[in-house]
Amino acid sequence: MSSSGDRFTDIELENKRLPACYGYINYKLLPLEEVMNEIQDSLEEINRFVKLAKRHCTYPNDHNLTKDESAAIYIYTMEMSDHSCLYRILNQTLRLEDRSEVRPWFGYLKLLDSAALKLPKFKGIIYRGIDKDVTMKFKKGQRITWWSISSCSTSINVISKFISKSSSSTLFNIECLNGKSVSSYTCYPKEDEVILMPGTMFEVVSNPLNHKGGLNIIHLKEINDDDDHEELSGSANPNSFRSNHSTTSTPAISWNPITKLYKMLFQSRSRIKQRQIRTENNKYQQFATTVAGGNEKGHQLNQLSDPLGISIDNDKSIYIADSDNHRIVKWELNSNTGQIIAGGNGTRNQNNQLHGPTDIIFDKKSNSFIISEWENKRVIRYFIQNQTNQQILISNITCYGLTIDKNGFLYVSDWENHEVRRWKQGDRKGELVAGGNGQGNNLNQLSCPTNIFIAKDYSLYVSDFVNCRVMKWTKNAKEGIIVAGGNGKGNSLKQLFCPYGVFVDHSGQIYVADRENHRVMRWCEGKEEGEIVVGGNGQGNQSNQLNSPAGFLFDNEENLYVVDKNNHRIQKFEKILNSRYF
Repeated sequence: MSSSGDRFTDIELENKRLPACYGYINYKLLPLEEVMNEIQDSLEEINRFVKLAKRHCTYPNDHNLTKDESAAIYIYTMEMSDHSCLYRILNQTLRLEDRSEVRPWFGYLKLLDSAALKLPKFKGIIYRGIDKDVTMKFKKGQRITWWSISSCSTSINVISKFISKSSSSTLFNIECLNGKSVSSYTCYPKEDEVILMPGTMFEVVSNPLNHKGGLNIIHLKEINDDDDHEELSGSANPNSFRSNHSTTSTPAISWNPITKLYKMLFQSRSRIKQRQIRTENNKYQQFATTVAGGNEKGHQLNQLSDPLGISIDNDKSIYIADSDNHRIVKWELNSNTGQIIAGGNGTRNQNNQLHGPTDIIFDKKSNSFIISEWENKRVIRYFIQNQTNQQILISNITCYGLTIDKNGFLYVSDWENHEVRRWKQGDRKGELVAGGNGQGNNLNQLSCPTNIFIAKDYSLYVSDFVNCRVMKWTKNAKEGIIVAGGNGKGNSLKQLFCPYGVFVDHSGQIYVADRENHRVMRWCEGKEEGEIVVGGNGQGNQSNQLNSPAGFLFDNEENLYVVDKNNHRIQKFEKILNSRYF
């Protein structure tokens, strides 16, 4: 097995405008052998190479990659035959205008995604090359997107050996912001490889430099999505696959590659009971106790699998949207196991089945609970006294978050249409109350809203996922107000990174599940920055750490419960009595 420069020299020269593929973000994390079953038709010898990859991959390792994650990187760099290398076929597929062709690769992309998230970010100069003159396709100020996985090297010597045999060649000098150094995990550790994930955007810094000796140089700099002020257009539904008939003229959504990996969509938020919680300046114990799950990911009654929405009753029983198990489970106070109260009967669309539930709320007036189902694209009601009697309330909606006001009106966030609507009993369409002006970052727009909260004065608070902010829409408002975040994604106290659960206490303090910063934040409206309530100690599974918190709630004693999604558990942080922040 000899080294090949194809990974470093296979460069996209057509600046296509394609819709990004997000579906793999929501895909289950499966063993490498299993995900490769989907692409056997494209790679006949793949099973043999999977065995080789798992035998030779770096495991154990310094970054806590699982064996399957490490092998996913290793097999990407393996040379199989002239026309059937995994990286070659994958990258050809990622460039296709028919995005549905990418679907069989979702399992593998999810593994690669999971591995990349654990690797440190590389920022610096990297190189790529191609053995011909392509400078006519690039000019100063031009913006381009590379839709495939881009292999680069920190060593110019590595690239030069692949292009030096040509009489005319092009070297790409790239200012990288979000690379992932994979050299410790590839077949060829001496090639100092850094990968850029699909959808990476660049700006051409200067007009190409043409040398008489035949070497041409193009200077690119990577662009974060915060640097791109073009209007976002198209849908960012992570499960959408649109043919080229409807997307070739649509500008691509600009995503920083690491943001795209993190996009974790499909998580939840907390659903908090509609009671007055006096949480202002409360301080919480920083080491939590696990009150549900925490026994690794699984489908047993003492386990959870990617928990999302949550609610609580007066007896401190918690109700959890156990998303990847497609069920709602009830965990009573001090119980070691949960009990299934809805779903758990497979993933089809019968009324007694759930598929990817994301949120749950109680409707006191009808003594029922209402569930949003992402995969079935519906909102369904289960009656507490008669759980065999279900009622579909809303259909054909990419629903995520739910809330209900004191009049019993239901509010639903629509991820795909970038809006929130209010539904009265019997409504067929619902009334628009936030967004609905296309996807974007203007004050009258939303971009993939997740969780929502309705205050007593009917002000609606929306976690605006892509825009990394929380928006407040007062009653009958035509545009919203930024009340948390809105300063680009990041981990400073002025920023949020993929907000989910949101709650506002009676004094107007805004609590946010800051998912990709692994913390819960509190913001006072009008303040420039927030403060960390719990978490913020890095991604992890210790009792003072969180891993992608999807939401939270307060009980009637003001203790804080956090949905620790990627640790598959619910964490309880107790309130410290008579303590205040100053």
